[in-house]
Amino acid sequence: MNKLAIVADTCLDLTYEMADEFGISLISYYLQMDDKHLIDQVDITSREFYERMEGHNVLSTGIPPIQTVIDRLDELKDEGYTQALLICASEKLTGMRQLYEVVKSDYEGMELFIFDTYQVASSAGLLVYYATQLRAEGLSVKGIIRELERVRSHSDVYALFRTLKYIIKGGRFNKYKGMIGTLLNVQPILKSVDGEVGVIDKVRGKKKSFAALVKHIQERVSHAERYYISVFSGNNPEELTLLKEALKPEIDKAEFFMETELTPVLGVHAGPESIGVSVVILD
Repeated sequence: MNKLAIVADTCLDLTYEMADEFGISLISYYLQMDDKHLIDQVDITSREFYERMEGHNVLSTGIPPIQTVIDRLDELKDEGYTQALLICASEKLTGMRQLYEVVKSDYEGMELFIFDTYQVASSAGLLVYYATQLRAEGLSVKGIIRELERVRSHSDVYALFRTLKYIIKGGRFNKYKGMIGTLLNVQPILKSVDGEVGVIDKVRGKKKSFAALVKHIQERVSHAERYYISVFSGNNPEELTLLKEALKPEIDKAEFFMETELTPVLGVHAGPESIGVSVVILD
């Protein structure tokens, strides 16, 4: 009888508390703040990160060392797990999938499966949660992967970054760099597009962009019978409260609801006062 571990990482906007609650084995990304090298969610919390980030010139992230992944798999193997499903963010945004592929090529004693969500942050995190529910229902690992592949194309993350400074600085948004200098007070609504970050709407002003974000979510779930939804922010409690109020009917109807503060590995790119919503439609 196989025993399946589900492995995820902090780039999926998951914390160790959430991992314990959902039955997930979590791996931390690494981040650099000037000359300090930190382990996400171990050496620094989300709240501490946002309080300190604007005082640092160097902010960068990196996948963990390969030995960290091997050590975690060894721990799971010692606990009696015979299989591990390694779920990661889009390979177009991070090197985690490539790292898993390298580990898989040589690892012995446990069967490894890799699933690329084509997403990032909590849209990927919601897929991880769905995987835990499918495991609880008794699906095999291959059955879980088939179902994740089915709903993956119905997964989305929508975000407002109140500044694009950090995502451009991190090299994730260079093709839109000119937007800042040419469009005054424009607030682009960002969305996962083909495994990358893309602009789906450009709205002038904070209030109008907020209203546009809400409208996109309402339209996205308007015909869905079963869906998960998550709201998130990067040190933006005021707008997060307004967002939950505006989407209360959609949240109440959701099969699962999750609220997060973007983990530091995500906050490095999102910057302060970011806000957004993730949706996974299960129909």
